[in-house]
Amino acid sequence: MAKQSKGRRAVVAQKNDNRRIWLIVLPVLAFFIKMIVMTNTVQGGWLGADGENYLSAVDGLKADGFFSEVRNLHYWPAGYSIFIWLLVKIAAGNFLYLLSITQGLLFAYATYFFTKQLLSTRIALLAVAASFFVSFNPTLSLSSNVVGYETPAASLLLISIALLIKDKLENPLGYSRKLAALSALAIGLSCFFQPRNILFGIAIFFIYFLTLTGKKSKIQFAAITLVVLMLFPAILMGRNIGAINSATISTNLGTTMFIGIGDGATGGYNGKYNGVPCPASEKGTEAQVDSAKVKCALVWYVKNPGKTLVLAAKKTAFFWSPWFGPVANGTMARNPWLKIDPVKTGIKTQENYDFVFGGFGKMVSWLWVIGQLVLLFSGLMWLWKMGGNEKLLAKLAGAPVLLGWLISMGTIGDHRFRLPQMGLSLFLQVAGFYGLRKRLSVAGIAPTLEASTKAR
Repeated sequence: MAKQSKGRRAVVAQKNDNRRIWLIVLPVLAFFIKMIVMTNTVQGGWLGADGENYLSAVDGLKADGFFSEVRNLHYWPAGYSIFIWLLVKIAAGNFLYLLSITQGLLFAYATYFFTKQLLSTRIALLAVAASFFVSFNPTLSLSSNVVGYETPAASLLLISIALLIKDKLENPLGYSRKLAALSALAIGLSCFFQPRNILFGIAIFFIYFLTLTGKKSKIQFAAITLVVLMLFPAILMGRNIGAINSATISTNLGTTMFIGIGDGATGGYNGKYNGVPCPASEKGTEAQVDSAKVKCALVWYVKNPGKTLVLAAKKTAFFWSPWFGPVANGTMARNPWLKIDPVKTGIKTQENYDFVFGGFGKMVSWLWVIGQLVLLFSGLMWLWKMGGNEKLLAKLAGAPVLLGWLISMGTIGDHRFRLPQMGLSLFLQVAGFYGLRKRLSVAGIAPTLEASTKAR
């Protein structure tokens, strides 16, 4: 028995060694492919949905410094523009090349580091598949060559959760202050780019907090993670206090919420979006107007539960919609993948268009939406039922995905909003595929075993 056990461990170790090689090869290969794409792209990158606004903010930083009063630095979170500004200082004439390289390296490392942690769990067999689908997802991966916060935010979220899993594997009865602080630093930096990620950070650290034992350990963990998490949002707030004398991170939330509510609203950009009556928003500073709109939107949701539910369903469809087609809705028209998407580029005639945007195209699009959700929840359930660290991983990976979905239902349905959580949702969908396959194989074997038993 001892020899058999030792032999099994040797086989597992050999398999993990082979997997570890692939976990390096796949992200590196994807990175070099993107570098080839970069060298064949004008100026080394593309503008994303808000690309001009970020670069306009960078111009303000270049002209006036950190406390520039340019509107795009307080209407949108200034963090991503500050990040670009630092790159411009290094390579003024070629900063798009440096941006693509920096974001590409971060994405490659995040993919490797996250999937590497899986090798020490009971789902090691998922590691290579997860690495492949994250590394080579055309929209998520190519977005690292885009002026946009989405892929860096996705990378930092993967790193943050990977650090917590690493901590639990290495310290099952406690926690490492260093790993906790690094995890908070990673997701805190993502909040610098997109403040809504603060909710992701609070959720995942609360989930991890519940796994700790001892009052002292819990208090220390909460203090470390919250202080580090809020560091970058505090920098944004301090910048806006110095620039416009307003203790805000950004002032666009109210406007975004108004697009998704009111009579005639569809929940997306394809209808009327006049918001709702809000007298309090008719005067005051930009920050006060934004705050008033947020309050009016929340009141409207409470007073109109029926309309809220209908809009939530529509926003869900938009949030999970394909990047292109009859169901697509959002701000991904500049998606690099669409430049080579065979479905889009294959539309040459009216007949082609009618086929893609007609009944067949709608059916395929809805199957895509439903398929994503089926795999996502199958992955969550499969990992949850395994218990232990795998259940913890389901919670940590699932929380940002579900929160991102809920935030979209509370603001506007836009498929671009799922990009920052997409590395995690792809992992859960890979887990869902494996879980369903295992369940189906067990269901298929069971009748055979039963018949065999009766025959005996």
